Amino acid sequence: MSNRDETGVIDFHLNRRILKEFPGHKREVLLLSPSLDVQGRGGSHSFEALIKCPRGILFMFHGCGRYAASFFYSPQGRKMVEMATQMGLGIVAFTKSEELGCWNWANDGDTVQKLAKKFLSSRLGKACAGPNGESVYPPLYAFGASSGGSFVGMLSSQMKQDPEEYAPFLFSAVNIQIMAPNESDHWDIPTVFTVMNGDAQTAKRVKDWTNSECTNFELSGGVCMKHGEPVNKGPYKIITTSGRKPIHNTHFAHTYQDDPQMSDRVSGNIHQDLSVLGIVNSATDEILANPRFSKDAVTSIWQKYDLLTRKEMANDSKHMDASDVHPFGVSKRLMRSLKKAELEDANSLWLIEELNVAWDEHEITAEGFEDVLSFFLETGGARLE
Repeated sequence: MSNRDETGVIDFHLNRRILKEFPGHKREVLLLSPSLDVQGRGGSHSFEALIKCPRGILFMFHGCGRYAASFFYSPQGRKMVEMATQMGLGIVAFTKSEELGCWNWANDGDTVQKLAKKFLSSRLGKACAGPNGESVYPPLYAFGASSGGSFVGMLSSQMKQDPEEYAPFLFSAVNIQIMAPNESDHWDIPTVFTVMNGDAQTAKRVKDWTNSECTNFELSGGVCMKHGEPVNKGPYKIITTSGRKPIHNTHFAHTYQDDPQMSDRVSGNIHQDLSVLGIVNSATDEILANPRFSKDAVTSIWQKYDLLTRKEMANDSKHMDASDVHPFGVSKRLMRSLKKAELEDANSLWLIEELNVAWDEHEITAEGFEDVLSFFLETGGARLE
């Protein structure tokens, strides 16, 4: 069960660490351990119990222009992280060499490999035990969106080529979103591809890649077969999103149903703003055009509801406390863990990401992620140290 703060907002206990490895490898890593909300005797108090040996570790890699921390405050990222931690998975997110740039193999590949190995050996080397008391590593999974998906593909390919160099940093299964693999990358790891209904080009490239991986074999239901028997490749699964989605007047209240700041009234006002500025059809609730091409209009809306504006409103009100105002979906504890630039990003991403998801062309999405997690747990397994 997700931990909540006193107002009911999902409360991620985010840890940030700087990992270093000689010579010259250094990167910030964001960690979230699964936990249980434990009630004290008589229910008089509760405390958070962190799970030392998680059911698995999910490494998450974001796309260009996004902070690693945004997995914990963006609307889609929050849903995915909550689902993963509820299943007992720990979350690890690396920052890029340039946080608002794209993943770059020359700058990031060797560093992530070395620091991930160091993290696993130092944090998990003795945390999990097998049936005979031997040390084991929990299954390692990976999620990557856009540029992060391409990076996960490159990591998976390198793990296949040189598993000894990467061990124990070896994925049991991966999810690549809104990106097709490079033609030069090949791997056998069980893989779920998530493609958006509005991006036919990426969907075709993903299908072509999975077909090519089963050359000389028969591809049946995402499984490479030979003489009716599965071979040790994949399986490969493709999830296609449901298409463009309406933005109803209660959309944001439903998205942030854990946050009392996002009331039905506020959600309705946002919907009205979207309609007045021609982003959403007021009669059908449909997105009228790619919101990326309406940047000025979208910016004017999120600025109307940003943190500073709402704090000023609270200061002018006798019924609100400015200290209770925070970015939508961000608990007070998480807010203290975020950097200034990340808080500024959270001020806008609550709207930008949801509009892009509704347009259904190229955006991180929680749609189908429950199936992804089920796929992970079905195909992954713990490894001896």
